[in-house]
Amino acid sequence: MKIILTNDDGFDHPGISALFNELKENHEVFLIGPDQNRSGFSSAITFLTPLKHKKFAENFYSLNGTPVDCVKIARNLLCPFEPEIVISGINPGPNLGSDAILSGTVGAALDGRNLKYPSIAVSVASFEIVDFSFAAKFISKVLDNLDNLKLENFQILNINVPDHNKFPDPKIKITKTFLNEEDCERNYDSSDRKNLEDGNISISPIKIDMHSNSEYQAVEDWSKISL
Repeated sequence: MKIILTNDDGFDHPGISALFNELKENHEVFLIGPDQNRSGFSSAITFLTPLKHKKFAENFYSLNGTPVDCVKIARNLLCPFEPEIVISGINPGPNLGSDAILSGTVGAALDGRNLKYPSIAVSVASFEIVDFSFAAKFISKVLDNLDNLKLENFQILNINVPDHNKFPDPKIKITKTFLNEEDCERNYDSSDRKNLEDGNISISPIKIDMHSNSEYQAVEDWSKISL
C-alpha cells in the first residue's frame, strides 16, 4: 500500500516513529510531519507564512506548517508516488466525540478522504504512554484487511486504542462519534467514549457532510415566507 504518514505532534514524535517503523516493512511510506507540536490545529492551513520543508532521508520530511499542510504538500509536491491512503498518528491521548473536530490528527486524515482507501486517524488513550508498538501493530493489521472494507468516498476511520498496559487484550468495537453531547448521552453504549473507557478499541467511520437532509425543507419553507 502507498501511504502518506503524518501527525500533529511533530515529525520526530515516538508515536509516528513507531508507526513508520512498523509500516515500512510491508508498505511504501512517505513520512511528513510538522516541525513542532501542532496539536489542536484541526483542518487549519497556513497562508500568511511561507512553507518550508526539510528532508532528513528518502521519503522522510518535516514541514513548518499544520498537519493538513503536510498532507497537501505531500500530495501536490513532495510525495514521489500516488498515495492510496493517509494515516495520521499515533496521537498520545484520545480523540473522541466533539473533540475530534478540533484534532489535528483527525484533520490530517480528513484531508485524505478522497483516496483509494479510507484514511485513518489513530490515537491511544493515554497522555503518558511511551510505547506505541501495540497500536502500531494494530494499524498494520487493519491495513492488511482494508481491501475487504467497502465504504462510500469521503469516509475516514477514527481509531482510538486503549492503553495496552491497562488493557492488554482489548476487543474491537465499531462505534459512533457524536458531535452533540446530548446525542452521546442518549446513545452512550454505542459511543466511542463509552467503548474506549471499557477498554475496547474504538473504530468510528466519520465524514464531513455540510448538507442537512432533515432540515433542508424547513429552511426552504422559511426562506419563501420570510426572505
